[in-house]
Amino acid sequence: MSMDNQKISKEDLILYLLSKIEPEKSTLLRLNKLAFFAEFGFIYKQQKELSDAQYAAIDYGPIINDYRKILAKMEKDKKILIDNNGKHIRPLVSPVFMFSSEDKKILDTLIEKYSQFNNNELIGLSHSTDSYKITTNNEEIMGNVIDKDLAYLESFFDESSDEEIKHEELPEIDRSELVEYGV
Repeated sequence: MSMDNQKISKEDLILYLLSKIEPEKSTLLRLNKLAFFAEFGFIYKQQKELSDAQYAAIDYGPIINDYRKILAKMEKDKKILIDNNGKHIRPLVSPVFMFSSEDKKILDTLIEKYSQFNNNELIGLSHSTDSYKITTNNEEIMGNVIDKDLAYLESFFDESSDEEIKHEELPEIDRSELVEYGV
């Protein structure tokens, strides 16, 4: 299946993410956080949805809505294996879709970037997103589905804003007018 303007299934998104996560780190928490950052970063960068997954805002931050039901069905269909008392998830099959090379590059870059964060950093970052704050009314209301259009507010996905300002682009200042102050 080509992905020109077509969303992939939440199952294929999960399988794709699991194929990219180091096996010992493929936990429920990590899968949910990486899915959120991959989906919302993809929407921000490509102006289209990645998957048909919905995300709910809960105490631990955004998660794939109904992920327990989805994973239980995937395990029953022998697509994944949940082991170690539900701690780790292993893919048993490959996802069945094709990305355009541009979409794949963007998705893989997002997965690689957010895979480097530890679980506490992923939770903290997900709690600081505008889409999570808006959906939870600043963490007052939990359980609502996050509107994917809120991904456009997440300007931290725009790496170009991290560029260093060149010295010659800074305004000129008259150092004689600076006032000294003591510490």
